Amino acid sequence: MFCDLHMHSTASDGSDAPQQLPALARAAGLAAIALTDHDTTAGVDACARACLDEGLAFLPGIELSASPQQLPGRREDGKTGTLHILGYGPRVPGSARLVEIQQRLVQAREQRNPEIVANLNKLGVAIAYDEVLELADRQGAHIVGRPHIAQVLVQRGYVRTIHEAFARYIGEGAAAYARKDRLPPEEAIEVIHGAGGVAVLAHPVQLRRTPADTEAAVAWLARLGLDGIETRHSDHSPRDVEHFEQLAKRFNLIPTGGSDYHGSRKNIPLNNCRVAYEAFTRLREIAEKNSSTDERG
Repeated sequence: MFCDLHMHSTASDGSDAPQQLPALARAAGLAAIALTDHDTTAGVDACARACLDEGLAFLPGIELSASPQQLPGRREDGKTGTLHILGYGPRVPGSARLVEIQQRLVQAREQRNPEIVANLNKLGVAIAYDEVLELADRQGAHIVGRPHIAQVLVQRGYVRTIHEAFARYIGEGAAAYARKDRLPPEEAIEVIHGAGGVAVLAHPVQLRRTPADTEAAVAWLARLGLDGIETRHSDHSPRDVEHFEQLAKRFNLIPTGGSDYHGSRKNIPLNNCRVAYEAFTRLREIAEKNSSTDERG
């Protein structure tokens, strides 16, 4: 019995529609999944209905982009790394604050995306933002982001792969990169809790810090109310997994995991982390308890 608690659909930057994921998950040998699209819950209902048809257990989710600037420690190269907070089991719909946050993050992307395209144009990369919007619309995306820009770069022949697009042009510190506003970590955790959800640190290896600084960052987030840490992830080596499981025990955090599946956009198969079903059960139980407490309140 395995679960995959980190996957994306066309509602954000995945290549598979939300309703297609359960059949793919069943074929991969999964018993439970969570849909955790970037900054949106737009695909949750469709995925939940398809899970019923496939006989899969399901947990609604979201992956919120948070600012790493306040975290203790820093990368040696001066970059900030990536801080994402997964929210499991939030009320969808039903949380006005979560809806407002999603709208705010969409607006931040809408401001940044044209800036990235303008930067590309200055570098002699002749693509138009309308091309990006048309591609995202064809794919049914509710969130337009850098992966859609990367796909246009591939289609136009400027790069061979999406990975190359990020490394050469649009990744952090690359020639056409532009930052977007992100949530303060405490606000990301607060809004997840306010919606009855469970807040989990996604792929801590992407903080790009030393083990000691990573530990300090996790300790700081735990004091803010973080509930869990993604110990198993496609980017985590066996040594990383061991380290993050130790941090989970030290700070009394729920260990979770997932593939971070994006379909054809990343070469990552479903169920590649072999996450025990118990992780899903623990998250669901806490989310259900949070919701019942909110209702009594």
